[in-house]
Amino acid sequence: MLASFVFTAIVFAAVPVAGPAVPAPAASPPPPAVCNAAPLTNQIYDPPEVTSVNGVLAVTLYLRGDSNPLNHQGLCWWHEIVGAHSIGQEWIPPTLHLRQGEQLRLTLVNTLTRPPQGDDPRLDINASQTDEMQPGAMGRGEDYTLMCGQPQTSPTPTPDPVTGRVYGYHRSPWNETNMHFHGLNVSPLQPSDDVVNVMLCPLKRASETPKRYTYVLNIPLNEPPGSYWYHPHAHGESDNQVLSQLTGAIIIDPVVPGLPQMLPNRLIIVRDVGEAGEDGADTTRARRIRAQSPSMSAIRASYTRGISIMNFGQPPFRFGTPQACPPPSAFSPSTHSSAKELRINTVPVPALRDERKTLPQTTMTLGATEYWRFVNTSADTLLDIETLVNGKLTPLLVASRDGVPLVIDNNGAPTWQPVPMTHVFLSPASRLEFYLRATTPGTIVLRTRNIHDGCLGDLTYERNLLSVSVKPAKRAPAVVAVPRSVAPVRMRFAGLARAVPRHHRYFVFTEYNREDEPLPDFYITELSNPAAVEHPFASFGPPDVVVKSGTVEDWTILNYTQEIHEFHIHQIHFLVLQGQGIEYGEHQMLDTVNVPYGEFAGKGSTFVPGAVTLRMDFRDPNIIGEFVYHCHILAHEDGGMMARIRVVP
Repeated sequence: MLASFVFTAIVFAAVPVAGPAVPAPAASPPPPAVCNAAPLTNQIYDPPEVTSVNGVLAVTLYLRGDSNPLNHQGLCWWHEIVGAHSIGQEWIPPTLHLRQGEQLRLTLVNTLTRPPQGDDPRLDINASQTDEMQPGAMGRGEDYTLMCGQPQTSPTPTPDPVTGRVYGYHRSPWNETNMHFHGLNVSPLQPSDDVVNVMLCPLKRASETPKRYTYVLNIPLNEPPGSYWYHPHAHGESDNQVLSQLTGAIIIDPVVPGLPQMLPNRLIIVRDVGEAGEDGADTTRARRIRAQSPSMSAIRASYTRGISIMNFGQPPFRFGTPQACPPPSAFSPSTHSSAKELRINTVPVPALRDERKTLPQTTMTLGATEYWRFVNTSADTLLDIETLVNGKLTPLLVASRDGVPLVIDNNGAPTWQPVPMTHVFLSPASRLEFYLRATTPGTIVLRTRNIHDGCLGDLTYERNLLSVSVKPAKRAPAVVAVPRSVAPVRMRFAGLARAVPRHHRYFVFTEYNREDEPLPDFYITELSNPAAVEHPFASFGPPDVVVKSGTVEDWTILNYTQEIHEFHIHQIHFLVLQGQGIEYGEHQMLDTVNVPYGEFAGKGSTFVPGAVTLRMDFRDPNIIGEFVYHCHILAHEDGGMMARIRVVP
């Protein structure tokens, strides 16, 4: 092992660490024939893949397509490999495949122009505009600027004189973009994973030179080996662009191969397509329910009295079916028209559960064992995955969640041993890795269960996602021995459960109606900071939270709304101390977690919030800088439910 470690150090010491060192600009490629072209078959295939060469993975993505951002079929990343021929099926986002300790150099080019004027009020640009980014103080309406000179077509945020709450600004898409490398524990500073300060603005006219930026990410040698993903993260654009299928997978292999690298691998990428924004937000029923939500003054009063966490350890449906919500028998496409269309590796998933002819299909050989990487890159769709073998529910053999192996030995090395789970809840952005065994002839079906996500949430009804036909083997499959895992260094997060937290902070998700807007305002606010006020996300001004590098903190996230929210923080993972059970990630390392909705207690007036408690790991000096935490239902994030955190030395 010592020899292996020395060899690894020598190899990766030569990898450049600082400076974007942008490759020479390549000629702009011809546009793809059709973005998001319909597949000719319902057979699913792995996406095209780009691998590292001599410790570096270099790739260029050109954002191209229809400049009308409301056309969710009209955008795609045309991609090429520096120094090689382009990959086939250019519009399908490539999988980026690296090893621990290697470097990713991704150049993003925005060839889109500003959206055209039209009849759609969301694209109304009949307003004065500035072309310069002017930083300003958050909350002062005249200074609340947008990064690419987008016109402000509705009132700017202004503090409420009574509550102090800063009203949200609901902007229309403007074709600006950037990139986030979800789950990777890398630096938030330029040229790495910076979503706060890096923005590629659209062109004013097609004749201009496209804006480009090269991200340089040094993958830590102790990065958990597993599945991650990348997607646009421009505030106000995220929901729209992810619904345009601008998502791709990242796979980090260990330096010393383990069992997953010895088995056949499958990559399953789930995307959703549909209308951006908060569906049904302007309905009379939704506004009536939202009006019942407690105000921040009432929340602070309950927090002071210590009753805000009274629901810990309780099941998610504590008081029966939520008020005015449809019963479980009503879960269907006809009763839930706001459900997004789903796609598995670009193949559409039929809306009806019993539709089998057009279900995404693949095959396995009888007796084979495969390693499946399941990545939910949806913008807004929650999944609750289970498997059926010839119609019988069968536990999932889960090896990893959100890129982190579940079982490690005393030295902090992954053993790749599976943990059986009856089902696994996957927030938008969550990843799942599991072993799939073809033990009997017939059919294996992966499906998502009904999810009741509150009176205001988008009901997720039961749907089959894909079907696996198990075919007889021509000869007995080879038996793969399970090796003992060997790692040159201790995997990060080791010992987090035993670490002593410096602080225990409380945060609260809230949302409110607007009298002058059909869309609600969304917020995440630190409840344990008495000076904090509810405000929408702003790129400028002071950060909402400041923590010291090298420390560990406990965070309790309270949900004072009647719909599910999903908490995510950039640059780190967290340990779920208290939540909803093992299928929801309790006692596991995650980077995105479900925060159940709140409810009124019985027929009384006491509102009991949903809650999770997390142990946050800020011990890595590599994450010093500024990044964000937010709800990963992207309609909520774009609506304001995001804030900034600064890690200081």
